[in-house]
Amino acid sequence: MVVIYGPVAVGKYTVAKKLRKLINYKFFHNHHTHDLARQLFERGNIHLHRVTENIRFFVFKEIAEAKINVVTTHTYSSSYVSKTSLTDPMYMKKIESIIEKSGGRACFVHLMADPKEIFKRVSDESRKNFGKLRNKKILKEYLSDSEWKLAAPVKNNLIIDNTHFSPKKVATIIIKHFKIKPK
Repeated sequence: MVVIYGPVAVGKYTVAKKLRKLINYKFFHNHHTHDLARQLFERGNIHLHRVTENIRFFVFKEIAEAKINVVTTHTYSSSYVSKTSLTDPMYMKKIESIIEKSGGRACFVHLMADPKEIFKRVSDESRKNFGKLRNKKILKEYLSDSEWKLAAPVKNNLIIDNTHFSPKKVATIIIKHFKIKPK
């Protein structure tokens, strides 16, 4: 499993789509579960967080047991704590544990970019399709906390500054670094 994580609007989804095409993996991005839970619960509601987390962990476990190759995404900040008290570092460690317990390999990719570039990307029309954050004021608050720059406490962690790289270039770096063979 390749887990691409980082701040809002850094290009996780775009890179993951390109990577999945190059290596022929399945794609399970964070909005698959978030959008489902948002149909039922309001943002910030403990039930939204509980449902989203439980679905994700269940799906990751099934993916690992089925030995399916997947690219997934996660918006990450080392200081984030969900309404269930799960921190982002704990979330990432749990994913790693689920995958490794089934004999799989978790490859983590921390995408970073210059904040000016992230501000440009947040307004992109493609973000509208998934109801992603497009508000620069909220993004500014999020980026003012430098915790998004810290990497997750996991093994097999590659950090890429994609400020000046195309999604294809980033995908190629990931493939080479982790020695991923297309399926």
